[in-house]
Amino acid sequence: TPGEVVFKGTLDCFWKTFRYEGIKGLYKGAYSPLLGAMAQNAAGFYFFGWSTRVVRDAYNIEAKQQLNLRQTFAAGWLSACFAIFVETPVDLLKVKMQTQLHGQKAEYRSVFHAAYKIMGEHGIAGLFQGLLSNSFRFIPGRAVYFTSYQWAVETISGFTGGSSVRPSLAECFLAGGICGGITWTSTYPFDVIRNRIQADAAEASLRKYRGMIHCGREIAKAEGFHGFFRGFTACMIRAVPVNACIFTTYTTAMRSLE
Repeated sequence: TPGEVVFKGTLDCFWKTFRYEGIKGLYKGAYSPLLGAMAQNAAGFYFFGWSTRVVRDAYNIEAKQQLNLRQTFAAGWLSACFAIFVETPVDLLKVKMQTQLHGQKAEYRSVFHAAYKIMGEHGIAGLFQGLLSNSFRFIPGRAVYFTSYQWAVETISGFTGGSSVRPSLAECFLAGGICGGITWTSTYPFDVIRNRIQADAAEASLRKYRGMIHCGREIAKAEGFHGFFRGFTACMIRAVPVNACIFTTYTTAMRSLE
């Protein structure tokens, strides 16, 4: 059930999953992030590009002039208000697949079956379970994401003597890793709540949590402050290299189109 402690930590989770489900178990729910990551990152960078133009127009900033950190924060916040409608369904399907434990009857055979069943029983709205809780994580998180990346690039280029406007790929990689660590640290408690709510039953009458506030109270009551950072180590192990690769790949792709 959502919130039940099954694993003692990151290594315990790894070994138990590998022991009972093999290599395949370590990639449970991978179809959603593999397919969804393309949509998530495409939407994220597309809407950020659009929101950057909106901010430029609002402040009368020339196209070649770089936004300051406050303006980048505003652009990131605005972009997330649109990108979240791509982010939430992908996250939901991933969570539904990954919370099916070994030894229990699986409700969903695959990520596609999960999407089909949820929409069949609850309509399109069913794919947006946890939208509000995800908003508290994703919208400010996306603002921090792009702002911290720009700050990291400017800081690193200050040490290396490079250009913050056109950093090297190595600088992009390092800045992306720093950005990933900062962003997930700043929003992690909200991600824990979002995960619990999305892992809850799709049928509203069967849910353990009545909403985001109730979920937060239940976590604090049962697990204390530590409960809001459960799984943090595993998150950092993923977040730092993944975001380093994301910004390096994005920069490479954009430069190849010039």
